[in-house]
Amino acid sequence: VISRVEILRGAAPAGKREKQMPVRQTVSAGIGIVVDRSVLLELPDGPYRFRIVRGPEYRIVGGTFSLERTSLDEKTVRLPRMVDMAAEGWLSGDCCVVPSSASVPLRMASEDLHIAAVLGERPAKPIPHRDSTEAIDHHPTWIRTDVTHRDGLVYYGLSEQDSKAIDGAETPLEYLVAASNSINHPGLKIGIENPFAWELPIWLASGKVDGMFVLGDWLRLDRRILSIRDGRALQSFSLGEPTQLGRYAERIYRHALDAGIALVPLAGGGDQSAKTPIGYNRLYVTSKASGYDGSVESPTRPTSAHQWWSGVWSGVSVATNGPLLRPLIAGKLPGHVFQGRTGEAIRLKPELNLAVRDQVDYLEVIHNNRIHYSARLDEFAQAGGDIPAIEAKESGWVILRVMTLHGEHYRAAITAPWWIEFDGRRRVSQQSVQYFRDWLTEYEQRLKRLPPNELARYVPFVQAARRFWNSRLTQQ
Repeated sequence: VISRVEILRGAAPAGKREKQMPVRQTVSAGIGIVVDRSVLLELPDGPYRFRIVRGPEYRIVGGTFSLERTSLDEKTVRLPRMVDMAAEGWLSGDCCVVPSSASVPLRMASEDLHIAAVLGERPAKPIPHRDSTEAIDHHPTWIRTDVTHRDGLVYYGLSEQDSKAIDGAETPLEYLVAASNSINHPGLKIGIENPFAWELPIWLASGKVDGMFVLGDWLRLDRRILSIRDGRALQSFSLGEPTQLGRYAERIYRHALDAGIALVPLAGGGDQSAKTPIGYNRLYVTSKASGYDGSVESPTRPTSAHQWWSGVWSGVSVATNGPLLRPLIAGKLPGHVFQGRTGEAIRLKPELNLAVRDQVDYLEVIHNNRIHYSARLDEFAQAGGDIPAIEAKESGWVILRVMTLHGEHYRAAITAPWWIEFDGRRRVSQQSVQYFRDWLTEYEQRLKRLPPNELARYVPFVQAARRFWNSRLTQQ
């Protein structure tokens, strides 16, 4: 099977990042190489270690070998599969892939990834030892390149012609408005790739964004990211805690939900993913199929790229860079809207199947930005996998989260929200609205440093956002 393999020389260095050995006539996977079913190693004599990785659905297999001048050997390594998500109706995709000359389809096959949104097209180099007409055995492989990244936002469905037409927009806010007002792509969707951006409260107030990356290029395998280069940081970041950026991105997303902003979660490499392998941060998406009585929704594997992306924007998804989570609440998949009336109570029972490689720190159910249930995995197992039901008496939302003990950065699974609407209204939390009002105020103070002629370009957007967040304060 096509897989990603890391070759490392000698013993593991204490406290240092390991150096990958280059292997000739292979396709680079960022970290390690793609082994296209087999590989011939021509390396200096000595001891080596290896790791074989094929996405999160397989066990990681490691081992050692030594090369000597007279060595001649052949080894077959079994790669156990933990779970087959596609067979259960879930297909994975990377929502933001940096273009590369290394074959995208082959790298997708090596990570068992089925969908990729690539930021434009770039000619691929020939694959060593493979005829150009030979098909790569990995189905489906759906790749789209009508994707543009600009100043922290990803535009899906923006044609090259439209992109050039609006390239004169100087600020991120002007570009956003110009792109969303274009008449040539009615199916345009916009994702917030940088959730830390100073413009975030204006993007949210515009009503033009559809999703937010909860897992992105601040979660990389080649190095730790401990600070924010372009955006609003927290004072606590000076402590250098490795999971802080991931927790912060998720907290921002939850505040957006709690402020009544209907955003779907996105996950992917991001525009600064560097050497991180394709699909490390990924989004699992399914389609809905109701049971015989309509009370239970069964995951159904998407049959086309269009259907997969429709599932993305409908929020029938789970974002992950490790744990494999197949959740239901009251028999419904993520993205479902539960309806109620004042004076009623809706009983919502969470259920899930979970597969993990890393040790799990805790499993949580978050209801209206508060923890409804939290347990270690052993506690969850001892309780027979039973999670207390939510008794909802007002509008709100629910997400499930699984956090691992991975120490290098934030490694977790986060579901899209289930929505609860009483009397047809969404929840709007004044606390979360104030969170973004404060963010906007800080951004205004930064903008005042600009020369007057530059500042004038931002004033209409800031004023509109201020009106939006002020009006939200009056909503309950």
